[in-house]
Amino acid sequence: MKQLLFSLTLLTAFQSIFAQTNQDVSFYIGASVGSAFTLGDFKEADISNPDAGFAKNGTKLDLFGGYFLNDKITLTGTFRYQTFDTKIEDLVNEFNTETPNANFSADTDSWQVYSLLVGAAYKINVYKKFAIFPRIGIGPMLVNNPSINVSSPDPAITQNFIRSAESGFGLGYEFGIGLTSNLGKRLALMPTFTFSGGIATISDVTTVADNIVVNGNYNVVVQSFNLGISLAYKFY
Repeated sequence: MKQLLFSLTLLTAFQSIFAQTNQDVSFYIGASVGSAFTLGDFKEADISNPDAGFAKNGTKLDLFGGYFLNDKITLTGTFRYQTFDTKIEDLVNEFNTETPNANFSADTDSWQVYSLLVGAAYKINVYKKFAIFPRIGIGPMLVNNPSINVSSPDPAITQNFIRSAESGFGLGYEFGIGLTSNLGKRLALMPTFTFSGGIATISDVTTVADNIVVNGNYNVVVQSFNLGISLAYKFY
């Protein structure tokens, strides 16, 4: 599925080379679905790293809009939902390697990230039938971290790892480029290629490692590279 989305996005980018953008449009609204590739500590699965997010590559869904101030500058708004499964298999394998025959198993949930981003895009003409739109956005972000529970059924085994599921707010951002390929008067493909993320403080997260309990704030840095297929409706 992700390979298909990637291929379709590249095809859309190629098609936009031959499409003429229409600057008589007043504003547009649309939706996008695609992939979110995790970056930095957010994707790390090292239990000794307190900032590790254990996050796999995930998916994203955008609801977006734009208002043309002039033929160069567009005000943009995006509501983004992202979900990331956790690398729970890596943790289980690490524990079973360190303690053979302990039969460690795990339970976990997924990361849920909600962002509301407001920003701007600037049109750069490459030549008469092709333009790119560098864009930037910033706004509030809500993060739900997954619960993680790795343990052994053997009561003699004290090795374990537990992290409670909580929610926290932070500041989100995105930056990247967008393309436009018209599908007639009203519809347009508007793929974007953006880095997004933010910093959120999740309070009262309980972490247990080898039966040592720590309760405190979890300052998570969410980072991902996003791409997908976007369809927009234009208003004149």
